[in-house]
Amino acid sequence: MKTEKTNVARVRVAAFDILWRVAAEDAFASDLLASPPYDPLSREDHALAQELSLGVLRWQIQLDFLVERYARRPIDRLDPEVVVALRLGLYQLKFLSRVPPHAAINESVNLVKQRGKKSAAPLVNAALRAAQREKDTDLSLNLRRAIEDPLERLSVETAHPPWLLRRWVERFGEEEARETALADNAAPRAAFRFNTRRAGEPQTREWLFEHNAAVRDSEVAPGAAVIESGSLSPQSEPVREGWIYLQDEASQLVAHLAAIRSNPLRSQVSNLRYLDMCAAPGGKTTLLASLLPASALVVAGDLRLHRLRTMKEMSERLGVGAIHLVQFDAGAPAPFDQQEGFDVVLLDTPCSGLGTLQRHPEIKLRMSEDRVARLAELQRRLISNAARQLCVGGLLVYSVCSTEPEEGEEVVAWFRQNNPEFRDMTRERLVEIGLDPSQLLTPSFGARTVTRRHGSESFFFCVLWKRK
Repeated sequence: MKTEKTNVARVRVAAFDILWRVAAEDAFASDLLASPPYDPLSREDHALAQELSLGVLRWQIQLDFLVERYARRPIDRLDPEVVVALRLGLYQLKFLSRVPPHAAINESVNLVKQRGKKSAAPLVNAALRAAQREKDTDLSLNLRRAIEDPLERLSVETAHPPWLLRRWVERFGEEEARETALADNAAPRAAFRFNTRRAGEPQTREWLFEHNAAVRDSEVAPGAAVIESGSLSPQSEPVREGWIYLQDEASQLVAHLAAIRSNPLRSQVSNLRYLDMCAAPGGKTTLLASLLPASALVVAGDLRLHRLRTMKEMSERLGVGAIHLVQFDAGAPAPFDQQEGFDVVLLDTPCSGLGTLQRHPEIKLRMSEDRVARLAELQRRLISNAARQLCVGGLLVYSVCSTEPEEGEEVVAWFRQNNPEFRDMTRERLVEIGLDPSQLLTPSFGARTVTRRHGSESFFFCVLWKRK
């Protein structure tokens, strides 16, 4: 590709590159932002690159409507480089009041030149200047004029795909579906847990206070904390040195549900056995291990060896060493003694990830109803296999970071119909760890955290007890 040397701020080049790779490589923007190529960015530029790339992805469906409106042609008749540059420019014009309009327009024009699309520069300039002139125009008025179908209008308004909104409207009603989608488009709040194996909690809190990071205790998970104001980057001392571990509150809650310390049907056994079947990247595993006595046996498995290596490095950094890592396929016969079994099996299964859209907005652009159905089939196979690893009297903790009942309540309903010896103990476990079940339980099985209500990721979880 022929490129042209132009003056474009490094931060906008980075945001363009990230968006290009998200589209071309099925990468995730948050992973790319944490990768070495973007380390040279200053703290301020890194924050802006994050705002630009994730903001464009959160609002991409709406931005594409605006691209077609101001470019006066369908998206598929524009070069991909031009589309990315227009999305970036429109996002800055429509959502970032602190960015001067001339900077948003000029640098978007220069981006297409830099990418070898000099002939498209006048189109980009004209489209963005038209958008600037209509900056304060009521979007809803334009939508009513341009789109007859109410679901399509809601899709553009909230930047969510119609198939997903249709499901939510059927389940919650239109207003709650709108609130759910808009909550997804907000930036996630930063949550973490203290790691007293590396630093005392008072010491860590003092560091946070001195660096203007105000925190409060979580209402979702025991021992979790939420940053109310200020920031905490992955390069900051508490994160780098393992004093804290950045982890969503709902993810932490799952580990607490699995951290039982007794098996009433094996009271004579002092050393309980725990298995995390889909353990990588290891946040739940390391928290689980830190909550247990030293005598506990914790086994963590994953299909990919490189992910286990990453887990090993992370557990060493956090000072949680008593985890036995095993490479195996959670959907195949496990390499364990089936007769002895584990007292607790944690299955945080692969899923659609639709509960994590604040952090991973790309998912809503890639997911489909067919993929949700295929994932539900996989989840039924995995939960059946997990049950075979459990001893009598043990607990099976099932979780997914999905909003959809096919991956949560319906999987558990199917499983219990085929395994009547299992009883839903979610309510009891929530009470044991000090939470109010009425704020979390679903009408059928298990419990949920909901982004629009709890501020955390949207998780489904269920604790199942294997009776005699």
